[in-house]
Amino acid sequence: MTLDSQGFEMHRRVINADNLQKFRIICDQVIKDAGTPCVRHIDHLSPPIKELSTSPQLLRLIPPQLTLVRSILFDKTVAQNWPVAWHQDLTIALQHKIDLPTYGPWSVKEGIAHTQAPLELLQAMATIRIHLDDTPADNGALRVIPKSHQLGKIASAEIAEHTHQPSHICECQAGDILTMSPLILHSSPRSTHPSRRRVLHFEYAPLEKLDSRLQWHGA
Repeated sequence: MTLDSQGFEMHRRVINADNLQKFRIICDQVIKDAGTPCVRHIDHLSPPIKELSTSPQLLRLIPPQLTLVRSILFDKTVAQNWPVAWHQDLTIALQHKIDLPTYGPWSVKEGIAHTQAPLELLQAMATIRIHLDDTPADNGALRVIPKSHQLGKIASAEIAEHTHQPSHICECQAGDILTMSPLILHSSPRSTHPSRRRVLHFEYAPLEKLDSRLQWHGA
């Protein structure tokens, strides 16, 4: 799997046209109800999306024995066209904060405790991103630096040292899926020709690798 060697992998035309339309309608209603273009824990709000996130169709794309632990809906539009700087996805969502040596710093997002996870856990996690709309390079397609997931956790002040490496633009059509390691350096530029760009972002982890004193929020 190039997910292992490169830190990401593209899967074309996984979601068919009928299901694309079904999930667009569901996501549009969730966004309308939430009043925000970024909706966290969307699997808690929509049984069909929960069913999709745990379906064999998706789980076959990532390593075995992983469980959904967080879900997010992103909806970028002409009016909501924000760039995202180079970063790694280091935080996980938990039930409660407990001060432990290898977890932290902690934060609270929408009332939910988040913390940076230890490297061993992050290395075992995988992310699935489902594209509900076409995402060409000029519409804010995700950029990744191949193999950067092998560098471990990179301090914020040191990220710029690695971004001179060649990057890959993950151009996607509606129905395509991108799988990636949370440790891969990735960014998303502001769209130069913005149009609707809805993405379902699912994060999976081996539950047993979390410290037994902690509890996942979404699992």
